[in-house]
Amino acid sequence: MRYLLIIMVIATFCYTSCKKETTPNNGAPPSANSFMPVTSGSVWTYGIYTKYSSDTVTVKMNTANVVLNGKSYYTANVAPKHGGAYGIYFYENDHVFAIRSFNNYANAVLELQLYNDTATINNSWVSSPTDDGKIDNSPVRAVTTITQKGITKVFSGKTYTNVVQVQVDIQYDLGGGYQDTDSYVYYLCKGVGILGYTSTFLGESTEDESIISYAIK
Repeated sequence: MRYLLIIMVIATFCYTSCKKETTPNNGAPPSANSFMPVTSGSVWTYGIYTKYSSDTVTVKMNTANVVLNGKSYYTANVAPKHGGAYGIYFYENDHVFAIRSFNNYANAVLELQLYNDTATINNSWVSSPTDDGKIDNSPVRAVTTITQKGITKVFSGKTYTNVVQVQVDIQYDLGGGYQDTDSYVYYLCKGVGILGYTSTFLGESTEDESIISYAIK
């Protein structure tokens, strides 16, 4: 009986240890009701298209989190088909959902608030897209507006329901007050996350992103 108990203890230890190793967690909240799931191991594949090129990228959530300027972020790796991999950050706290990454057009790290689960349609709020509120020494701000809720959209031949459309306008103050420069229209789906976006610079289309596949953990 003693040997049997020892074997059972060892078996239980091995099971729980193996389970922890194979199902790591980054402490994210449940993803089913989130418009921006950040659970570790979740994966999305997107097609990205510009006027001159196209690429396919895979985004995978990590198990590690980081703290920047006193804020905790969930981390993810982005692996393009062409080019080297890089990291991005997701923020989800106090009803705010944001994404932080290097922006080629602004040539700076931007943090865009994509959603606020307390906001209503046509409700806007202002945030700072940079840590110091400036780009190239010019004041900058982001204005986020939820323009539609509960809509249906098709991406890569697949139909998504309960989609939220959000517009993020980047505004610079070059001396005469804040003026729109870059504009992003994002589509978010509950339980899936970012379906895609379109971006413009001074009214001219610059980039489109469209989801191809996903697997939420």
